[in-house]
Amino acid sequence: MDWDDMKVLLALSRKGSARGAAQELGVSNSTITRRLDDLEHHLQTQLFDRTPDGYRMTAAAEELLPAAEHVEELLLSAERRITGGDQHLEGSIRLTMPDVSGMGFLMKRLALFAGEYPGIELELMPSFDPLDLSRREADIAIRVMPAGTKPPEYLIGRYLGPLTASTYVHRDLLDPDVPDDVSRLTWIGKNTTGQKEDWLADTDFPQHPVRHAIINVNLLVDAIKNRMGMAYLPCFAVYDLPQIVRVPGSRVVHHSDMWVLTHKDLRLSARMRVLRELIAEEFAKIRGQLDTR
Repeated sequence: MDWDDMKVLLALSRKGSARGAAQELGVSNSTITRRLDDLEHHLQTQLFDRTPDGYRMTAAAEELLPAAEHVEELLLSAERRITGGDQHLEGSIRLTMPDVSGMGFLMKRLALFAGEYPGIELELMPSFDPLDLSRREADIAIRVMPAGTKPPEYLIGRYLGPLTASTYVHRDLLDPDVPDDVSRLTWIGKNTTGQKEDWLADTDFPQHPVRHAIINVNLLVDAIKNRMGMAYLPCFAVYDLPQIVRVPGSRVVHHSDMWVLTHKDLRLSARMRVLRELIAEEFAKIRGQLDTR
């Protein structure tokens, strides 16, 4: 069997569609369908049912999947060990970080880093999705985790500090005579209408009505700028926006922790180590923005 065909099997099992698999593997949709047809022809069996809702594994695919995953892990482990032993300050680094405007401070330092190390190519992936460091979806992750939670044992890195959150609003929506009275205001929600907003329990106004649904932090900040209501936000996301203020008297909550992480197999890689240390140094400079208690 061709390993490229097996990668298609793995991608389809994870994404459930030709489009999703194509995006994961960096190929066209037609390549996915062609390689699947070739694999099914070679094995003389159907691996996926093509349904209106996507690709569904058959019993044959479920039987083949563990072997494909095992081979994948062997190859990835070998790749990580080779990369981890590389002492040259050259090569690529895939860095994922939270997709929030408050991360702009780091971009300035990364630009200098790129000039200092011309042999290193950076691939930046802003996302709150927990990309899989075992599968090299990213090499280094700046990751937000629930307060008090530790990373899994297969990851190593540095604790960057606590991350606080509170209730924010455009200052024009506050009554200048009674600024702590927000009884007339509504929350901007984060979940689909009808779903429970668990974050409300961390606020001082859990009974206030919720309108709209905006899960992206950058869009949520824009909504506050445009006076759509109150929002529960990481403090550092609005730290440099004077028009957005914390509701007077509202609690500042240690909501989560921030880490810079990589797979333990990459811990000795020179380029990974240099970038991890740089990130830790830059976050130490803004500790007061992350934790505003």
